[in-house]
Amino acid sequence: MEKNISDMLFRSLGTHALKAMSLSQQGIRFVVAPWDDLKNEATAAFENVDIIYIESDGLDLMTNFNLPWDIIRFDSNKRSASLWEFGLCCDEIKLGFTASMPKITFQ
Repeated sequence: MEKNISDMLFRSLGTHALKAMSLSQQGIRFVVAPWDDLKNEATAAFENVDIIYIESDGLDLMTNFNLPWDIIRFDSNKRSASLWEFGLCCDEIKLGFTASMPKITFQ
């Protein structure tokens, strides 16, 4: 069965916000929640990460780096038995990376 990262994280709860994001040697961690219930958080911890791109259209001093950000889309495509390619698109930033399917926890 093919997994869809947005279905797993968003749980059919509508439009979501990216509340927190961290990058480290251990991986990438996202905290997301529906806009209408920002306390209903889901955390995704990705390991074995290889960043493909980080983009921001018109990055300048006016760019809003204050979270939460509106998640426009979050895609996943299987690359091999254990490796996936992910693409996160928010208002302020686009991030593409490969990783294992994340460990997801819910608050």
